[in-house]
Amino acid sequence: MADHSGQGKAALAALTGGALLGLSPIAMRLSEVGPHASNFWRFLLALPILALWAAVSRPIPAPRQTGWLLFAGILFGIEVSLWGAALDLTTVTNATLLANLTPVFAALFGWFLFKERLSAPVMAGVAISLAGAVLLALARAQAAAGPTGDPQTGWIGDALGLSAAVGYAGYLLILRMLGKEVNVGAVMFWATIGALVVALGLALIFNEPLLPRTLNGWLILIGLAIVVQVGGQGLIAYGVGRLPIVASTVLLWMQPLVAAGLSWIMFGEALGVVALSGAALVLAGIYVVQRNREKRPQ
Repeated sequence: MADHSGQGKAALAALTGGALLGLSPIAMRLSEVGPHASNFWRFLLALPILALWAAVSRPIPAPRQTGWLLFAGILFGIEVSLWGAALDLTTVTNATLLANLTPVFAALFGWFLFKERLSAPVMAGVAISLAGAVLLALARAQAAAGPTGDPQTGWIGDALGLSAAVGYAGYLLILRMLGKEVNVGAVMFWATIGALVVALGLALIFNEPLLPRTLNGWLILIGLAIVVQVGGQGLIAYGVGRLPIVASTVLLWMQPLVAAGLSWIMFGEALGVVALSGAALVLAGIYVVQRNREKRPQ
């Protein structure tokens, strides 16, 4: 019963974390600095809170575990950057669809590495959510401004988008591997340092301005750090570390749902019938996966 309750809390954490991540594209769109600089501040401003969290957490990670967490953060930092690069080289549709494949890759890797078999109901839930994510992405991409896809560079953008999905799956798998051995505070602290190094390097390479112009610009970055990085990613780290990888990653499809809803409210990007149908399918798939997890013998 205790394990059942613990997994319920982990599922709720992953679901809430995914919802909070939906705020990220909204904040990035409103940010007064470039995408890499925004990510740099997101990670840097979160570090004092994460350092305090890690300092009071036990057990202290071993050097090998710290190395894995730094590598996970590097993968996460690269994933965020690849996603942005993909949008500049391929169609919005392709980049968005490929990014939504992260749970699929995570499920496959979990099957190979952790021997986590997928039951028929879980596979059905994944398929339903994936279909919904595809519909939602297609509907939103049709209304978005962006490259139409140059045949000379489009395949590069597609490859970057696919690599971003694989990179984020790798990040989540490392969290899954260490989630029960290392406290969430330490996980987030070291992974955020790894991501920060990547973001700062890319911001400097692309010569992005680092300082916001107004107080509002700083508040957006502070919110990105506290709500998305500490809150959202922290909850995801907790949930992913305590659930089968397929269950936790399917719950992360709450991110595009929240982003779509907020875009509708804040920017007037209305969701049509196709998008709303996709959103309904995502929620239905999440329900199927979660219901099967709860019925599984403990």
